[in-house]
Amino acid sequence: MPQMQLPFFPDGVEHINAQLAFEKRDGQVTYFNGNMPVFIHAEDDVATFRMITAQFCINGNATQAEISRAFGVTLISVKRAVKRYRDEGVAGFYQEPKRRGPAVLTAEVLKKAQSLLDEGLETTAVAEQLGIKRDTLAKAILAGRLHKPVKKKDSEPPPSTKSERSREDAQAPLGVGASNVMDRVAASVGELTAVEPVFQGASDVPNGGVLLALPALLAVGLLNQAEKYFKLPKGYYGLASVFLLLAFRALARLPSLEQLRYRAPGEWGKLLGLDRIPEVRTLRKKLALLSDQEQVNAWSAELCAQWMGEDPEKASVLYVDGHVRVYHGSQTKLPRHYVARQKLCLRATTDYWVNTMDGQPFFLLNQAVDPGLLQVLE
Repeated sequence: MPQMQLPFFPDGVEHINAQLAFEKRDGQVTYFNGNMPVFIHAEDDVATFRMITAQFCINGNATQAEISRAFGVTLISVKRAVKRYRDEGVAGFYQEPKRRGPAVLTAEVLKKAQSLLDEGLETTAVAEQLGIKRDTLAKAILAGRLHKPVKKKDSEPPPSTKSERSREDAQAPLGVGASNVMDRVAASVGELTAVEPVFQGASDVPNGGVLLALPALLAVGLLNQAEKYFKLPKGYYGLASVFLLLAFRALARLPSLEQLRYRAPGEWGKLLGLDRIPEVRTLRKKLALLSDQEQVNAWSAELCAQWMGEDPEKASVLYVDGHVRVYHGSQTKLPRHYVARQKLCLRATTDYWVNTMDGQPFFLLNQAVDPGLLQVLE
């Protein structure tokens, strides 16, 4: 996620202008007017730093540009601090940021949901009683806002080994790894919207480390608003399972969907809480259905607005980087671009990556007919 740009306080006395200077000593920053100290705050107290520098600008002791140059902060952050000081005064720098509360899972709904879960009801049954989506409830459980009680068992079975799972997958009645017979039959007759993931103890799972990235994937919005823009017909594999499979494939450095043909489907299914992953042709059909809905740009735009809104200061300065992507197919005649690494003009498209100051991506623009960087920016 984007990081906040902090002020730079070098050791020793540094001049802001002819009248003002500052000095960092023993973790404290002292401001001087001539030889007289006028203000002191801790080095890591960013709120007080913004307050006093905004006061200097409003009182005419320093300009906004001088503050930006002296402390290495962006000019837009200084302007925002000055505006906050004028609108809200000193207290405005120490107020808690206003955040929108939950729209669906309010405190009352969470309380009711937790009581139903404590009674032993499944996630689907709780969602139906409360009139909310099952995925919304599942995300709250995954985030720790709700707790699903663990069913007590007389004896907890030990985690399965890879060799044991391989034998079971080979003996599955509906194909390699397809051991969840009841849910698959229900999905085939249209009685199941999507199977609910169930995780079991397992050891020696290949690529199991990708699960460590699951919190980060959810934090950046992999499943956020996905159901708003994409729909899949009733079937065994739901939208969340498809999205997570694509993300895990990328994290496992598999360059294409075809590479999944050469991986054990049952082992990859354990990463998703399923008996096995879909076949490649099934996965391609689902991706074709999602692509035909033509909602990728709208979903990407909403995610971009979410990322930029989380840190407006980082969104004030953007880096744009262009990359030429060579097209080797024959279905269309794209214009030619100069490819620097090959020193040739080849048929290609141009991707423009729009990033934050620390390199985190915001969004991507693809130009089949590229008029040049400046025109694309306009």
